[in-house]
Amino acid sequence: MTPRRAALALIVAACALLEAGSAGAVIRGSMLAMPLITGPGRPRLVLEQRAIERTWGTSEDSNYVEVNVPEWRSEGLAAGLSAALPGAGQIYAGEGSGFWFALAEIAGWTANRVFLHRAQTERDRSAGFVGDPSDTASAWSFTRFRQATGMDPEEIAAIWARDPQAFYELISRDPTYLAGWKGDAAATRGAFSDLRGSARSYYDKAANVGYVLWLNHLVSALDALRAARLHNVVIQHNLELKLRSSLQGGRPAVVAALVRRF
Repeated sequence: MTPRRAALALIVAACALLEAGSAGAVIRGSMLAMPLITGPGRPRLVLEQRAIERTWGTSEDSNYVEVNVPEWRSEGLAAGLSAALPGAGQIYAGEGSGFWFALAEIAGWTANRVFLHRAQTERDRSAGFVGDPSDTASAWSFTRFRQATGMDPEEIAAIWARDPQAFYELISRDPTYLAGWKGDAAATRGAFSDLRGSARSYYDKAANVGYVLWLNHLVSALDALRAARLHNVVIQHNLELKLRSSLQGGRPAVVAALVRRF
């Protein structure tokens, strides 16, 4: 007999038993036809499933309560503080490493101001070196340029009036305006170009320090987030960090697990 037929026979026998019981008749064991479900083809239980219904929420007899954990630190606030002022988030989370980020910020801004000041000083020196191009005694003059080349300096004069820095850049690089320099034109222009190059170098250094300052803000914010998380893990007594090392496939492996107990 197949398992399916045996199961049907068992169901029929159970129904007969219920009907007989309701009528008050006496049922004997032989009426269950036990041999029908014996043998190699008898049905067997493969899987058992139990459904449990739970209701979540507050109630008078509820075991779930809200607890204010003392000394808890907001991770978002810690990251935001250090993003605005490096080191502030670490200090808020109780870590002394914040002072190093703050020190790096102070050093960075100090270096940035120093480089900008030196760049401006070198730029002023280069401008003073050239003088007023309208003056014939200046290192570079419109009159000298016109006399040496026969060209009208109107265009370069307009650039001077509109943007002096663009004017300085032209006379330091464009060979068209070499004749406007006095004395040994090439040597004079070379001295001026060195002053301009020194100013550009200090401006580049100030810009590089600025990039480092932005990086300090980013790294400090991420480190403050880490500090707040570690601080919160430590003060929650139902949390436990477990580390386990082993060999997998001949290679070392480390497993970290954060376990919360209820």
